[in-house]
Amino acid sequence: MDIKDRFEQIYKAYSKPMFLYALSFLISEEEAEDVIQEVFVNFWKDNTYQKIKNEVTKTYLFRSVKNNCLNRLKKKDVLRDRLDLLREDIVEEEMVNWNDELIQEVENEIANMPEQTREIIQAVFFRDLKYQEVADQLGVSINTVKTLLKHGMKYLRERFSGRGDLFLLMVLVK
Repeated sequence: MDIKDRFEQIYKAYSKPMFLYALSFLISEEEAEDVIQEVFVNFWKDNTYQKIKNEVTKTYLFRSVKNNCLNRLKKKDVLRDRLDLLREDIVEEEMVNWNDELIQEVENEIANMPEQTREIIQAVFFRDLKYQEVADQLGVSINTVKTLLKHGMKYLRERFSGRGDLFLLMVLVK
């Protein structure tokens, strides 16, 4: 496998879970996308993907996302109470040991969402479809897809915010 293929493989495997992880820190989807882009640009630019072993790639990327998100929050000087909570390292430990019961809860929450919202979340995160592909498939506008996805993710963030478990949604992407 050449260098470009390895990088693309890493990107495909981790970009959406990293996006969801960033959303557990940030409010804006656009800002979460910026974080992911920044992490991958640095990952490529510094040739980090060639220097680190496969076993630590996931840890490295998620730690980079976390640090980038925390830096952004510090710069904004917002959500001080939330920052204290986010500094805890429980997330990194739990990332490796997924809680099956919680995953089932998340899947149940998605299953109980309105039909279109559920279909959009499943298409984007389970089947890796682009927004336009989902819009065409469902016969709705791309803005409807974005809006319903945003509402669905907001609902999940609110539903699991008290427990700090939103990052477990990443498991569902696999």
